[in-house]
Order: sequence, then structure tokens, then C-alpha cells
Amino acid sequence: MSEPFDLAKAYTAKQDHMLTGLGLMPQFTDHPGTKGDATEEQWVSVLREFLPQRYGVGPIFAIDSLGQQSGQIDIAIFDRQYSPLFFEQGDVRFVPVESLYAVCEVKPRMNKENLDYARDKVASVRRLHRTSAEIRHAGGTYPAQDPEAKPILGVFLSTDLDWGDIRGAAAVGSITEPQPTGLDLGIAVRGGAFDQTDGVAYSPGGQELIWFATRLYRALSRLGTALAIDLDAYYVPLQSPGS
Repeated sequence: MSEPFDLAKAYTAKQDHMLTGLGLMPQFTDHPGTKGDATEEQWVSVLREFLPQRYGVGPIFAIDSLGQQSGQIDIAIFDRQYSPLFFEQGDVRFVPVESLYAVCEVKPRMNKENLDYARDKVASVRRLHRTSAEIRHAGGTYPAQDPEAKPILGVFLSTDLDWGDIRGAAAVGSITEPQPTGLDLGIAVRGGAFDQTDGVAYSPGGQELIWFATRLYRALSRLGTALAIDLDAYYVPLQSPGS
């Protein structure tokens, strides 16, 4: 009989690997020399490794068919399989808003000021116009989906927590806020993580990063495939007057 697979041990090992990728030494984070903050580049690397390859991860500008553009997004999680990426210019990537799954803001610390800033950034992307098109298949056509049924996730990524307890009244009051400006998931690696995609839940002690990563993947999975872009709407500027 084969040996049983120890899921708990595997999760712990994965978390240690991810902490190392963030530059936060597992098991030794109380040492003064390990008190640095995870950078945007480190978060990108860790999320790319953890998530399936169908997801693109990185800094982008979001655009819509009306010609509107977001500010630069620290880290976006977007569709790689069906998203047209013909708007890339060198290292600058412009992604149609229909292809976005999540907008992530990276800050050194989780506090009210930084959470409010992240909410504003996420809300500015959610305000962009999203199209939706029918999808043809062998048996017919799937109708266009309602964009409201596929909300863009708002995610906050940080290293430290400014409150003593993420479940305390001050923290909870700053974390919980309804859509369209609400944040769905967030983490302070050394202080805790939250998920309010289905009620409000908090990470158990010592499992903050792996708990957050699995909750993020669950939220992404529930969104299914990205919206089918109405390419005709994006092609309008190519049409000559009167055509």
C-alpha cells in the first residue's frame, strides 16, 4: 500500500517556500536582519509560481473600449489564454478590462490609510466599461454574460500589520466595506489575512500566507473564464467616418 500524503506538511513546506520567495525567512522573522518588506517583483514571482499558468500576473494598465485607462496597477491577475495583448509597448502592458480577474495593491503595511488607497485604486478599475460577447461552440452559441456576474476582485498585499490584532475592532472597521469599493482579500504576512468573498474569514495563526494563497485561488476559480470581449467595440476607432 502506498504511503499517505500528508497535506498539512505539504502546505507548511509550500508556505516556507513562498516566504523565501518573498524574501521573508520562514521560522526566523523575529530576527532584526529579516524585517524587510516584500517587493512588488517578489509578489509577482510568488503568485505566478502558485497560480495555474492560465493566469497572467504582473503590472499593467487596464483599458476599455471607450478609450478610458486606469492608473498603473501594481499587480493584476488577468486571462492569458483568450486576452488579446496587442496593446503591449515594450515592458508596458495594456490589458482590456474584460480580461481582468483581480487588481492587487502592494504596500509595506496594512493600515487604514493604505487600505483606503487600495480601495480607491480598485474602484477606479471597476468603473471602466466592460463589454461581453456571445461565444460560438459546436452546438450553437452561448449568450453574452452579464459583467456584473463576474466582479473584479480587489486584493491587498502587505508584509506587516499596524494593528495588534487583525480581528480587533479597529482593523475590522477598516477592512470591511461593501462593493463597489470593497476589498475581497488581503494579507499582512506577519499579522494575518482576511477573505470576505463569502462572509468574513481570517487566517489561523502561523498559516497566513498559504491560507491567503489558497483562498485567492478559490475566489479566482469561482469566477470561471474571463468575459468574452466584444472585439467590435474595440475596433470602432479603426473604422473610417461613415463606414
